Amino acid sequence: MTLHLLDKIGNWNPQLFREIKGRLNIGNMAIVSALSLSGQLLLFMYFSAQIPVPPANGEYTYPIYHRFCIFKNASSYEKQCVRDALGNFAIDWSQWWLEIFIWLSILSVLALLVAGTYLLVSDLDKEERRGTLNFIRLSPQSAKTIFLGKIMGVPILLYLAAILTVPLHLYAGLAGQIPLNEILCFYIAVAASCALFYSGAMLFGLTTSWLGGFQPWLASATVFVVFGISWLPLTRAAWDVLHFLSPLAILRYPLFRVDKTDFDSLVENLDKLQWFYSPVGTNIASGIALCLLVCGTGTYWMWQGWQRRFPNPSATVLSKRQSYLLVICCQVIFLGFALQSDPPAGNGNLLCLLILNLLMFLALIAALTSDRQSLYDWARYRKQIVPSNQKLWRRYPLLDLIWSDKSPAVVAIAINLLSSVIILTPWALLEKPEKNGFWGLILCLNLILIYAGITQLFLFTKTRNQEIWAVGTVGSAILLPSVILSMLLLTPEKAPLLWLCSTFLGVWLLPSLAPVSGNTILLSILSQWTVLVLLNFKLRSQLKLAGESASKALLKA
Repeated sequence: MTLHLLDKIGNWNPQLFREIKGRLNIGNMAIVSALSLSGQLLLFMYFSAQIPVPPANGEYTYPIYHRFCIFKNASSYEKQCVRDALGNFAIDWSQWWLEIFIWLSILSVLALLVAGTYLLVSDLDKEERRGTLNFIRLSPQSAKTIFLGKIMGVPILLYLAAILTVPLHLYAGLAGQIPLNEILCFYIAVAASCALFYSGAMLFGLTTSWLGGFQPWLASATVFVVFGISWLPLTRAAWDVLHFLSPLAILRYPLFRVDKTDFDSLVENLDKLQWFYSPVGTNIASGIALCLLVCGTGTYWMWQGWQRRFPNPSATVLSKRQSYLLVICCQVIFLGFALQSDPPAGNGNLLCLLILNLLMFLALIAALTSDRQSLYDWARYRKQIVPSNQKLWRRYPLLDLIWSDKSPAVVAIAINLLSSVIILTPWALLEKPEKNGFWGLILCLNLILIYAGITQLFLFTKTRNQEIWAVGTVGSAILLPSVILSMLLLTPEKAPLLWLCSTFLGVWLLPSLAPVSGNTILLSILSQWTVLVLLNFKLRSQLKLAGESASKALLKA
């Protein structure tokens, strides 16, 4: 029976069969099962030790307070323990089981996301170093088949450990007065979140081989940070989109209706949460729909990047056509979380939206920027490689810069920035008219375009480790200006021009800078455009030099 099932799996997905055959043996299954069951036992024993034990009669006369006792004192945060007819404390068993359910959920999700990401990235790194990844590329399997085989097969022992926690988790949830449909919604959110993070891990491992053995640690640390953010209270701002990357966003809904005294941070502001002014914090159906929208959108684009990059390691992660649609999808999702009828006080909503855009466009720059050889081929052979049916409209370099995947990415990034401005401008004008939200948006997007130009220039150089140099330079351009200005004691009030034209923090501080005039903002924008022009002139001269034939270069010499 087992052999027949394995034969079916091998016929359907040879990569999955390869992973199962290498990992799912008796020894590994026994170790994982023992670890999962012993972890559940330790958790159960820990909470059993938390149950208050009444002292003997006459030994202690003061009242005892404990969160697992039934009767509440005058204070809503303390429960006074009282004895039943047998002399034992009356225990609130639903609260006890609820805490087991919550901590089992948190620990299981943390293990699935962090450990699963580490395993996938580490597996791709080993395949790359051994040379077997190129062998897999030469196999007749499609990129989709290999993608599914890796995601389903590499963390299969983690899946086994998670399945073994389901009986205790399900019983604890039902005993904690959580409806079955809400527990199932949590399981759906776990599956969606795993699909997103595992897809991201696959793409990250495929595109960052230059990081070496540091890859899996960086990927798992990033997932851990995102998981930690999802533990924080909701902000009722664009930043809340990060909460819906984790299943903990759905875990908040059942907690909102039960005794949540010990979990106030998880359910804070949940009833006020909105998306495009529509309440989504009171109905778990709207919450799971939003979670599937966020995770599904991310998973889809990760999948598209894998399908492009795996067969051809020199290709960009996304085509320019795909990037235009990706930015529109992400901006709509971000804007939905930013549109709240009761936004947070201050400039927090604008700052959250700008940080999300910075992260998205940094990823987009990495996904669209071509390497040196692709740019060299495009500059020299662009007119020869254009298909005959496209020569009429591809004859113009600007159109080629917009659509060709081997051309420089600066124009495509600029178009994506323009679409972002079109989408976000109504919000910036209507929601933040007195806080220069529109000009802050323009200043930040100009900085992103400068980072794109820097990245493209570094990837076109002949130096070794071009990716490391590009990442280091862009990271320095983001962080160092604020540090240097602070060390020189040039506060935003003293040097608003320098802060506005070189840092994201200057845009955040823009509303508090009362002396800032329109001329200062205009000079900041002109300064950024000057840097952009210089960067593009340098890139244009390098492309022109690369496009010259070898004989012409020799004659000039």
